Amino acid sequence: MNEIQIIQQQLAQEKAHFAEIAAACSAAIDDGRLEANDELAAAFADYFGFAAKRLRIGTATVPGAGMAPARWLEFLRTLNEHSIAFFASVDQLVSRNVPVTEWRAVSRIDADTIYAERAAYKRLRMAIT
Repeated sequence: MNEIQIIQQQLAQEKAHFAEIAAACSAAIDDGRLEANDELAAAFADYFGFAAKRLRIGTATVPGAGMAPARWLEFLRTLNEHSIAFFASVDQLVSRNVPVTEWRAVSRIDADTIYAERAAYKRLRMAIT
């Protein structure tokens, strides 16, 4: 597997994880678990902090424990909008024959971001179950 394929694989995984975690957060809001469980809210905030950095949203927008459901829903909308735009910009690289340096620049993926995403995702999955 070459570096571009590793980047593409990580992007696909992040895209799937962002959608999965956003849906899980929405479900936790709907059934009241998020308001009732500060540890769960903190785990979502931790993962969304990573996602916000990756999507350049700004971590100040990430809600935390004790925040109203409307604040969480507002963040999820923002996350979705930025996620769509980010992955669309990266998807454009597939149709062009660009060097790995451009893939690195546009995707903003390196070994540290791969590790950080996987670790944050694993912590959140453990908190959800």
